Amino acid sequence: MNRRLALLALWAVLMAPLAGLWWQAASQDADLDTLVADTGNWAMAWLAIAVVMTPLAKLWRPLARLLWLRRAVGLAAFAASLLHLWLYVLAMRSFAEPSGEWALIWDEAFTPGILTGWIALALMLPPALASKDAAMRLLRRSWKPVQRLAWPAAGVALAHMAVVHDAFGLAMAVAGIVAGLQLVRFFPATRKV
Repeated sequence: MNRRLALLALWAVLMAPLAGLWWQAASQDADLDTLVADTGNWAMAWLAIAVVMTPLAKLWRPLARLLWLRRAVGLAAFAASLLHLWLYVLAMRSFAEPSGEWALIWDEAFTPGILTGWIALALMLPPALASKDAAMRLLRRSWKPVQRLAWPAAGVALAHMAVVHDAFGLAMAVAGIVAGLQLVRFFPATRKV
C-alpha cells in the first residue's frame, strides 16, 4: 500500500468517530454535554497517541517505519478539538438567551477548567498550521520546536479533562502512561546482540 493510500485510510479511521458524533449533534434531542465530553476524550486520545509514537518506536523498532503517520494522528486530535469547541458553543447556546452564548462563554473563559481548554487549543494551533510540507520547508529547523508544542498541549488538555469532565482518574492514568513513555527518550536505544 502506498503512503498516500495508507494516509487516507488512517484519516478515514480517525475521522469515523468524529463523523458519528457530528451526526448525533445534528439531532434535535442530542445530549450536547455528553457529545462535548466524547469529542474531548477523542481529542485527548489522539493527542496522547501522537506524543507517544516516538518513544513507542524506540521500544518497538518496527513502529519507527510508521512515524510518518504521526502527523495525521496529531491533525485528528486538532480536528476533534475543533469539534469539541463547536459542540461546547452549541451547549452554551442551549443555556443562554438568544445570541447570548458568547457572553456565557466569556464569563467562564477564565475559570481554571475552561482556561486550560483554551490554552490547549492555542498550543495545538501552531503545530496544526505547521503540519503542511510547505510550512515545514519554510520553517526549516524551527519546525521541530513548533511540533513540540504538542507536549505541553497534552499536559494542559489532561488538566482540562480532569477538571471539566470529571475524569481525574482517567486523566491521571493517561498522564502516567504518556510520562512513562516519554522517559524512554532518555535511555539509550537497545540493539540486538
